[in-house]
Amino acid sequence: MKVIATYGPAVYEDAILAKVCREADVLRQNISHQTPEDAAKVFRKLERHGVPVMIDTSGPEVRIQTSASIKVKKGEKVVIGASKSSMVQFDQNLYPHIKVGDRIYLDDGRVSLKLISKYKKEMTFKAEDNVLIKNRSGVNLKGRSVKFPALKKTDVQTLKSIDPTFVSLSYTRTVRDIKEARRFTDARIIAKIENTEGIKNIHSIIDEADGVMVARGDLGIEVPAEHVPILQKHMIEIANNYAKPSIVATQVLYSMINNPVPTRAEVSDIANAVLDGADAIMLSNETAVGKHPINAIREVKKASKHVAPYVRTKIPEQTCVKSIEPISDILSKTLHSIASKKEIDKIVVVTRSGYVARLISRFKLPKPIIAITDSKDVSLELNLLYNVIPMLWHAAPKRNLVQRAVLLCLERGFLSEKDTIVFAAAVRTNRPGWANMIEVHNIEDLLEFLEF
Repeated sequence: MKVIATYGPAVYEDAILAKVCREADVLRQNISHQTPEDAAKVFRKLERHGVPVMIDTSGPEVRIQTSASIKVKKGEKVVIGASKSSMVQFDQNLYPHIKVGDRIYLDDGRVSLKLISKYKKEMTFKAEDNVLIKNRSGVNLKGRSVKFPALKKTDVQTLKSIDPTFVSLSYTRTVRDIKEARRFTDARIIAKIENTEGIKNIHSIIDEADGVMVARGDLGIEVPAEHVPILQKHMIEIANNYAKPSIVATQVLYSMINNPVPTRAEVSDIANAVLDGADAIMLSNETAVGKHPINAIREVKKASKHVAPYVRTKIPEQTCVKSIEPISDILSKTLHSIASKKEIDKIVVVTRSGYVARLISRFKLPKPIIAITDSKDVSLELNLLYNVIPMLWHAAPKRNLVQRAVLLCLERGFLSEKDTIVFAAAVRTNRPGWANMIEVHNIEDLLEFLEF
């Protein structure tokens, strides 16, 4: 199981950030609270550590803007305007999209305000709970889709100025949102599913995106909380069928924001995400503002390692996904059948684009997949895939590929002479997304037959 750690005040110190980069597989930068200039500065800082960076966009989410926090007691009224002269305002024009009687939800859906009147761009709400209205608080509308752009202007400005490995596209609703994001970045697009429209279009979204994130926080506001576990399993299963990575996010180790160890329920949550077939878990406040960021990452790794041998993904025998190349699909299923045997220790794959590594990783075998590539960008992208260990090889040879790859793996400590491996690659072809060769080798035996 891979771990995505969110950057924040808890890891601002260089020494702590360096430790996080050694423990985590991907760093997440949330640009919702950053100006484009600040976001670019932070990205450059994170990029220097050599770990892939995931940019989390603001997206079409509506947020509160206020110069000072305001306490509103249950039953009291508060006016929210639409101009900068208003004491409290929304950062997007919500006025035409809600009607009297509608509710907005704050504080991760825990408190609500009911709209009781509208007049000249000002909206009067009645608090249904004790509410603390804070600057940049996210606003949920529960079940209603508002047609704001997939990216805010600040998102676009930021993406144009940086080159991240991944972009986590907040509130992905349709394929159009993903295509819009691709206009401004070459990064891999991870669709964050946080509302009912995203759920409705989940097959087409995963087909178009480069991965999916089950964003359980806002999703659990948009739909009843008891629906979220089944939706999580459903989305992960679809992602595996499409050979796309999946991420489980929100409140994974919530108690570890303050406590040094997780609760039993949190460990079970991690285990179930692994058993569902997810590739990664994302930690938010646990690493951004928590007291124990390093321990939180280690707890995810420890729990996931223990349950890894019990993972069984459901990949259909007959793949109906048009984007999966048929020959490579057959080869990867054959490789899975071979690698499942106890005699096989590891899998080694040479891949130009990372495609073959994705096809193999979708089975979630409890065995390392050493993915050798000559592309730095692909090497960074592979960090997100379950059990994949990326290895950069700047000049893969045309001849004796297997022997040379094995020697390189031995030299770098990824293989031992006692290992038996399955090797996969594309040979004598320049076709993209293509694999056409499988070999099984005992390393000790292979070393006796070296040819150069």
